[in-house]
Amino acid sequence: MAIGCVLAATLSGSLAACAGPAATPTTTPITEVPGVGGTVAVGIDQAPTGCNPNTATGNTYADDLVLSSVLPSAFTVDGQGQSGYDQALIVQAEVQSTSPETVVYTLNPKAVWSDGTPITATDFIYAWQHQRSVPLGSSGGDADVASTAGYDDISTMTPSNRGRTLTVVFSTPYADWQRLFSDLLPAHVLEHAGWSPPCSSVDPSVDLSGGPYEIASVTKSAVTLVRNPRWWEQPPKVARIVVRFASGPQQLAHWMYEREIDVAAPSSFDAPFLQEVTSMPFVKSALDVSDTFLELEFSTTGTATADPLVRQGIAYLIDRQDLSDKVAGWADVAIAPSVSHLYSQEQNAYPNSPAPVPANATTTTTSTTQPASTAVSAATFPTGADLDLATRDLVAAGYSHNGNGQWVDFTGRPLALRLAVDEGDGWAAQAAEFLADQLRSQGVTVSTLAEPDAAGTGTALSEDRADVALLPLAAGPYPTETSAWYSPLLDLPGSTGAEDWSGYASVKVDNLFALAATQLDPVTAQPIYNQIDQQLWTDMVALPLFAEPVVLAWSASVAGVTPGPYGAGLFSSVLTWARLVSEPANYAGTPRLPS
Repeated sequence: MAIGCVLAATLSGSLAACAGPAATPTTTPITEVPGVGGTVAVGIDQAPTGCNPNTATGNTYADDLVLSSVLPSAFTVDGQGQSGYDQALIVQAEVQSTSPETVVYTLNPKAVWSDGTPITATDFIYAWQHQRSVPLGSSGGDADVASTAGYDDISTMTPSNRGRTLTVVFSTPYADWQRLFSDLLPAHVLEHAGWSPPCSSVDPSVDLSGGPYEIASVTKSAVTLVRNPRWWEQPPKVARIVVRFASGPQQLAHWMYEREIDVAAPSSFDAPFLQEVTSMPFVKSALDVSDTFLELEFSTTGTATADPLVRQGIAYLIDRQDLSDKVAGWADVAIAPSVSHLYSQEQNAYPNSPAPVPANATTTTTSTTQPASTAVSAATFPTGADLDLATRDLVAAGYSHNGNGQWVDFTGRPLALRLAVDEGDGWAAQAAEFLADQLRSQGVTVSTLAEPDAAGTGTALSEDRADVALLPLAAGPYPTETSAWYSPLLDLPGSTGAEDWSGYASVKVDNLFALAATQLDPVTAQPIYNQIDQQLWTDMVALPLFAEPVVLAWSASVAGVTPGPYGAGLFSSVLTWARLVSEPANYAGTPRLPS
């Protein structure tokens, strides 16, 4: 180009005045490729409550999510519910003997805590010592544990090979041994801080990293995770993850719209949230049925509902189909009234064709003054209300309709229920209003008691401050954990992982749970769990309602995000996360983002 033409172009701001044919514009194809570095912001609607997720106070969705990429676990669970040992931590883990059950763990010699201390058998042994049941006054064990299940079946743990090999011998066979030693914490830290440190959130001084990320900072509104520089495996692509805590799904939707977060994972949601995120062109979403199901639990020891006939009569008054349609069916039409006390709708073990109740089924509650209820099962119990059967059982229990259509006993006292509701679970909070209206319309007096979480709701039931309770139950991949809901085998509710808030005590069910837990072959165990479920229907300890839907929304500019299995499993795919960067199609390198 001539100098004069350049000057003219400079003065005019355009090259249009220059002579010569117009050049044909060329464009270089642009594609988006995963970059290395950058930040991904995740929004959830809960905040951590402690720094040890193996304690009752720290065993929450938020703690599990935040710490899942920080604390190491012996085994992890995939999207199909199959468990496998974490190859970053464990080189090999296998049952070497069944009599007695003996499991040998071989630890990765490269595994270290983020302060440089090796991860060894000492950390496993410390976890066992504080999660096993012990008599009062004895040494070992701890009062504040999420669950003692499995740990109290271990008789010895023997380290060798300078702590890189651990031999675990069980006094009683434990089928779900893979669930043990999850979210390990450093023994050398907790020996000074204590098993249950007085912390109200995760704490980088306690939660040393044995995973791909470590805690960089903690505030009331967010936790920031950064790459663990001592991580011995392939480093994650994303340099920083910020987990922000929202007040609810509405704020998460707003944050997504304003692009303040890249991933939204609400514990519950409503129609406006779903409509908003699915209408955002830059957002992807996935809707599914979760592993958590909602259940109405009865107090089996309280005055109002101790009689199984009363419990069964109340259950017949409830239209579960209408309830699930109104509360959750709008989100996922596949959700149907539950047919199991032990499994959620999408689990492999969930019964597609519930077995009819056995001919010899009987109630096994401890009441000796009340007549036995009529045996029912998931196959015979209606999804809608059955007023004739409700009338049959309530009349047999000594109730009748008065002139106002209210159910009253022989003294004229109304059938009144105090309903405790887990307001921390959005689906329970939504279902409470519809459920109470259904019962009131059929002549039952209902008052509601709002509780902040599941433990508070269950405690209200166990302390006779409520007669019935709406509770979410997280049905994980290990069925032995369900014994906590319906059996006193784990000790007092709320102290050692026990959640038998209803006070239900059945020798038959206890024996079946104990037997199922010893079956190392899940095929052998499944018929035993079916028997347990049938007996729970017969005794009407609780009425399963419906599985809760779950949604995940994420920015189209972030790759690798997938819905995680079982509760707080979102970070199970975190090693594949990456921010997408626009680069020419023929770009041969790996683009780097600011860290």
